[in-house]
Amino acid sequence: MTTDIDEVKEIIARSGNSFHSKVLKHLRDKKWTVLISPYYNDNISGKPREIDLVAEKLFDMKDMFSNFSGYVNVRLFIECKYIPQKTVFWFHDIDDEQSAILLEQKFHCRRDNFETKKHHYKTSKQVAKLFADEKSKTGDNEIFYKALNQSLNGMVNYRSKPTIIRNPRNQEKYIKCTLNYPIIVCNSFDNLYGVQIETEADPYHLQDNFQLEVNYAYINQQNINLNEYFLLDVVNFSRFDDFLESIKVDSDLAAFFLNPG
Repeated sequence: MTTDIDEVKEIIARSGNSFHSKVLKHLRDKKWTVLISPYYNDNISGKPREIDLVAEKLFDMKDMFSNFSGYVNVRLFIECKYIPQKTVFWFHDIDDEQSAILLEQKFHCRRDNFETKKHHYKTSKQVAKLFADEKSKTGDNEIFYKALNQSLNGMVNYRSKPTIIRNPRNQEKYIKCTLNYPIIVCNSFDNLYGVQIETEADPYHLQDNFQLEVNYAYINQQNINLNEYFLLDVVNFSRFDDFLESIKVDSDLAAFFLNPG
């Protein structure tokens, strides 16, 4: 006989919030400040929307004498997704010019400096350009299409807001820059596959974290139509710590380029 508790457990299992909570706990254990499911007003529809998590952490900047000179604030716009069906990503060479502009304008890196190659966006010459998933009887197709829209739309609407980090030392005034990252964190990559756009080679099972290259059209808060280039990280939860370590390197790079001398 089905009990009320059984029905409640079924609701919990269907919701996907268990994985959402798992990502939240992991970030808080790593000393990130996390905002849970914040709402914002969608400039296109005028309707309220939400993103799963916004997470922030301050990383110290040091001058050439190893003295504290401020903070790099890293802000993550995260969609947490349980992937129940097979999904294929088509990979091709990254757009070198657009990615160089992105690194210069948003991450303070210089294209003519060798150090820029350490940025995690530069660790692979290929990115995902297209994707498709198998059709589900429940109609829940294109999980990644929905996820990238939620992550990117949340970021473009929320990234100008003040830091969510609060403490008695008033650290906000020491923040020299904020690095914003749109991210999709997957429960696993068991159902993810890759294929090369320009070859007829067989698909292969994806294991490592990767980026999805997106030219994203949106309307900003001033009601202006914009098209912006993004690299969106797709992260396997089992390799979430690898990703967090890689953006620590990015924060060190920003500090290196922002510090005089």
